[in-house]
Amino acid sequence: MKPLTITASHVPAGLALEVVGDLDYTNAQRLRHAAQEAAPPPGRSLVVDLSELGFCDSSGITALIAVRNHAVAAGSEMVLVAVPANMRRLLRMTGLDQVLDIRDDLHPLAGD
Repeated sequence: MKPLTITASHVPAGLALEVVGDLDYTNAQRLRHAAQEAAPPPGRSLVVDLSELGFCDSSGITALIAVRNHAVAAGSEMVLVAVPANMRRLLRMTGLDQVLDIRDDLHPLAGD
């Protein structure tokens, strides 16, 4: 099990959270908390970088949905970038790829 770290930073589109390690039932609440603290202003994006995500269980997916819902309620959007192949497959199988904004990288957001 890889420990979870979440790092917040500013990006042209708004704010970014880099999620590194394993996102599971023991720490999913940390992602929700980090997203609430890093909430971008209305009209901006919360970018969640999953390029270094090692593992994600159902609690992690639930946290991602909660983060997205919180962002939308605040007038922002959440974008997942660099989603690992196994996670993309899971999101596709559950239909969440139709709900979550998934992009390959940050570059398309630079002009947002």
